[in-house]
Amino acid sequence: MSHEHAPEYRSLPAPLLRSAQQEAVQRITTADLLAAPPRVTESGHFIGRVESGGLGSPRYFVGEYRDGRMPDALVLEYGASSAGKPSSARVWSLADHRGASPDYRLVHDDSSRGYVTA
Repeated sequence: MSHEHAPEYRSLPAPLLRSAQQEAVQRITTADLLAAPPRVTESGHFIGRVESGGLGSPRYFVGEYRDGRMPDALVLEYGASSAGKPSSARVWSLADHRGASPDYRLVHDDSSRGYVTA
């Protein structure tokens, strides 16, 4: 897990790429997503909740404050990059930050391209 400002995410669509470059972004891994909220004992950290983007339950993560603020966005990159095909990414945006446990809403997911019906 790392907390960066203006990281580069070449796989994101242009509007999300511009947004990620202007906001405080925390990078997370799949191991950082937890089924139940953990207890935070370290100062400078908080417990956040993200939408799963599917039919599953929400997930939780340990966030890092930067300059006293929660990150504006979370980025989870997954899958291997190959020639001509960047890795996939999920992006959540800070939706509600009242209280100690903020909610992040899924705003982009490369793994979902829609549904096909017969």
